[in-house]
Amino acid sequence: MWFGRIAMLAALSFVAACSAPMHGFYVPLTRFTAYTQASPLIAENRVDPYDGVLPACGDASVLGYIRDHFATREAGYWDSSINIADFHTPYEIAYRPRGPYFIPRRYCSVTGLFSDYRKRKIFYSVDEDMGLFSFGWGVTWCPVGLDRDLTYAPECKMARP
Repeated sequence: MWFGRIAMLAALSFVAACSAPMHGFYVPLTRFTAYTQASPLIAENRVDPYDGVLPACGDASVLGYIRDHFATREAGYWDSSINIADFHTPYEIAYRPRGPYFIPRRYCSVTGLFSDYRKRKIFYSVDEDMGLFSFGWGVTWCPVGLDRDLTYAPECKMARP
């Protein structure tokens, strides 16, 4: 019986302490208050900052990545023998078009000559820290006319800036 009274008294004390108005001086624990305006977090000022250094659009490692992964996807997923034979005139569309607050990306385009003797545009972006386990850069790419699962539909528009 005395245990129930002690528990009731503790519960009432807790409720009273939580609902009572605060008296005395307010000492903020941080320099931020309810009236502090939010400042934008620039990508280079984060705890793990980005450096914005990305390979160029015509870099051999970027184009080789697209060539190798395209062949793997076509053979393994679509059961197709189409490969990229060559690349012509890679150029940059935009670099960090959404501003300094987002992951650094370089948007590019290239004309690819495929093994079926057709030329197709390939839109791709080189993204910082988007490689395996966020190490190194990653490439997101889409060949116009071969986006069979419509990931970047219509006509790879969603792979562009």
